[in-house]
Amino acid sequence: MNYADATLRLPTFALMEKRKAIAFISLNQHFPESSEVHCMAVHRTHRGEGLGRVLLEHAEHWLRSRNTRFLQVKTVSASLDNAAYEQTRGFYARMGFVPLQEFPELWDPHNPCIQMIKVL
Repeated sequence: MNYADATLRLPTFALMEKRKAIAFISLNQHFPESSEVHCMAVHRTHRGEGLGRVLLEHAEHWLRSRNTRFLQVKTVSASLDNAAYEQTRGFYARMGFVPLQEFPELWDPHNPCIQMIKVL
């Protein structure tokens, strides 16, 4: 399933500007106690404005109101040298996520995955 299609079936929150989404987050609930950030993106012209923090904090509040205890995210691990994903991991670390496990071949051998988790 691609990310755009997922927003039609998953809980998704967006920040809008002039009727266009400039940032969004989609959540996937795996169990009543745990959910995952399925996808989160901020338009490149709005990065660094705190929109990711606003979206994630809103999603966390929404999840807590539904008694969700854990939130996870999967992203590209540090074993692949990529500055953009280094920023992504840094964002999640600043938001309180901690690395839980690395999956070198979950997606494919050239796209290593790290799972990070946060207690809500």
